[in-house]
Amino acid sequence: MVAIASCCPDGKRQPVRAIALYSGSLESSLAVRLAERAGLFDILLIYFRTPFFPGEDEVGLLAKRDLPNYPFRSVTLKRDFLRIALVGNTFPFPCGACRHVLLRRAARLARRLHVEVIVTGEVVGKGGLNTEVLAELDQSLGLSGRVLRPLSAKVLPPTMVEHAGAVDRSPLLGLVWNGAAREELQHVARDLGLAASAGPRECLLSDEAFLGRFRQALAWERATANTIQLARFVHCYKIEPEAKVVIAFTKEEQKRLHTLFLPTDVRLYIPTPGSPLALVRAQWTQRAPEERAAILQGAAQKLLEVAGLPTHRPWSICYRCEGEEETQRMVVACPQPSSLIPG
Repeated sequence: MVAIASCCPDGKRQPVRAIALYSGSLESSLAVRLAERAGLFDILLIYFRTPFFPGEDEVGLLAKRDLPNYPFRSVTLKRDFLRIALVGNTFPFPCGACRHVLLRRAARLARRLHVEVIVTGEVVGKGGLNTEVLAELDQSLGLSGRVLRPLSAKVLPPTMVEHAGAVDRSPLLGLVWNGAAREELQHVARDLGLAASAGPRECLLSDEAFLGRFRQALAWERATANTIQLARFVHCYKIEPEAKVVIAFTKEEQKRLHTLFLPTDVRLYIPTPGSPLALVRAQWTQRAPEERAAILQGAAQKLLEVAGLPTHRPWSICYRCEGEEETQRMVVACPQPSSLIPG
């Protein structure tokens, strides 16, 4: 990064180039507005597209609505974001690991664009990001003193731009996340002319059910975009420590599931109209024939259980390996409710 600008001989502040991590959330919009009040005017809004944030099409519209004077750029982070599993034990998971990935990519972009400071909407204490964690994040990425967090700046050490007199610290806030912080953000938003409500950005990792399914998958699978998309299905279950079944009911769910089959996955369905569709994934090549058969039986039982079919008779189940053309059948009895390992 380049040297920090300070003041001209006549006492006027020179413009400081900055990039702001923008997600469309209330926090990210407020951070930019407060940075502007502090004296940062040459700000590029960066939206990092990741597999964990649905609704990406609306972010650009929110930027135009709330921050129309700033350029907006969208950058994909799909491949980078798969590193989240690698840093999950170093920083609080998921928020600490997420911020590490975002700031790592932001640091690369800042160096390429010769940008002096990175603006973020983090609030101290939210998602386990206390002052110590934030300092460790910055230090681990070579960003110490380069990240301005306007919502909590007054409870954090001053950044280099503040030390250099390039920004005015007085408009910045000193929020610590607690029950009153959200109300405070809403109040500040109204004062700054922003819609006093958060944008539509809901991180999948904030959903405890999704997070449980995702972490369960990471216990034996490599994190991929495919893994993430499968964990979005409500009916995603562990059959045993290294096998799972994902069940799609609606036409929309089945359409999504069709695109996620790998060549080694097995598809299951009941040969009746409107049958749910199931994807079964396991490390098949490492299993003996009887183990593979047991996994398929367990997946078929889960399919019948979730489908709520009568238990007084056995059912015929069709199955086929995705990489093969032949469909086979097996006969399976409905299990007793909750007899399988919960997902």
